[in-house]
Amino acid sequence: MEVRNRKLLGDKLSSLLREYNVAQVLVNQPFAPSIEEIDSDFVYARWEGDRKKVSGTLGKTEVDRMEDIRKWAEKLKSILNDQIEVFGYFSKYYSGYPPADAKQLLSLLQSRPIS
Repeated sequence: MEVRNRKLLGDKLSSLLREYNVAQVLVNQPFAPSIEEIDSDFVYARWEGDRKKVSGTLGKTEVDRMEDIRKWAEKLKSILNDQIEVFGYFSKYYSGYPPADAKQLLSLLQSRPIS
């Protein structure tokens, strides 16, 4: 479940989601739940971007997001190590080219510890 209204976030919602094994979507937004607040036995992450800075129609990376992807990979590695399944979606507005984003993330997740 993706919460877009900050007022809904909190212990009451987390408790309800945990009870029914519903995941809160982890989004790269400042107000979104942190990766430490996992309410289900799986994780769903969604990486959005700025529609004003990226067209997403050029078939190439328009914004270098490698550092951001590296930080996410660090967080996701610990979740994967706990045998929690992870699903994710890269918007075309994230960097302009979702296949490259997914490839970078998978490469980092499959490598040795990230430094």
